[in-house]
Amino acid sequence: MFGSLTLERPASYPLQRNDRFGLSLRMPPSWRASRSFSGRDRLLMQFTSPALAAEDDGRTVHAALTLTVESLPEESDLESFYTSARERLNPSFDVWRHEPWGDGYEDLMHTETSMASSREKRFYRVSGGRGYTLSFVGRDDVFHLVSSWFDTIAGSLKVGSEVTQ
Repeated sequence: MFGSLTLERPASYPLQRNDRFGLSLRMPPSWRASRSFSGRDRLLMQFTSPALAAEDDGRTVHAALTLTVESLPEESDLESFYTSARERLNPSFDVWRHEPWGDGYEDLMHTETSMASSREKRFYRVSGGRGYTLSFVGRDDVFHLVSSWFDTIAGSLKVGSEVTQ
């Protein structure tokens, strides 16, 4: 077991890059790509964390990352993109914290259904006529185990002209 432990080195995480949508993101090798869709003006990529906990019946508990990119109307800016994105969310998403994050925003949210109670960190950015959203979701009981991973992954996001740097 001791041999399986490794030091996290975010700079060495494999680079996920999409030149068509102007983005790059470093993902820990233990997170697996689970789904990807793209169209003319929209991209969705999903990743799943390694097992964070186990249920009594042996099923494992994971966190998830969804990255979306969408084309924005010409007059859009960060504030209008954020407002539009929030309006599309179900009202059960309760924003616990909203604050600036670099040239974007970071929200910490909570949602509860009859099946589970989850926390979510969402990061919003706008560049080159596109809106970028990173959405990290983890069940309440495992959120603390992955929250710093969320920040590290989000910190690696490059968009627009940053991608060529």
